[in-house]
Amino acid sequence: MYVFLLLIYLGTGVDRKLVDANITFARLEDCNSHASAIVKRYSTHGISLQDRAVAYCVPQLIDKNEAPASN
Repeated sequence: MYVFLLLIYLGTGVDRKLVDANITFARLEDCNSHASAIVKRYSTHGISLQDRAVAYCVPQLIDKNEAPASN
């Protein structure tokens, strides 16, 4: 069974760090919606490079008996 894994990174360049890679969704639309909300910023003024966020979804194969962590 495939799910969509939400990857969340903070920072840029070599200082970019993976914050979370444990959030899964059954539907790509739900994953993309959460990714969009996580990286939304109301202004770029005053946001330092280490606070820049990137989030995206990738498909991941899981065991059929393993349930997704979230919907």
